Amino acid sequence: MKYEVHKEHGSSRWYVTEVGCKEPIPGTYGTKKRALHTAAKMNGLDYKDYMRVRRRDGMNHD
Repeated sequence: MKYEVHKEHGSSRWYVTEVGCKEPIPGTYGTKKRALHTAAKMNGLDYKDYMRVRRRDGMNHD
């Protein structure tokens, strides 16, 4: 995956970044659900596929 989501500290807003970079991509701020949908689209995946990959990758990092 090339893009992932992060939560803005001290806020309820979420945003999309490139993997390994914490710099937000302009225009991607919003609710967690909106940011996840945006990241899925930017990765060229369907939302459900993106979430499946995201969960799988998260389990491998532990």
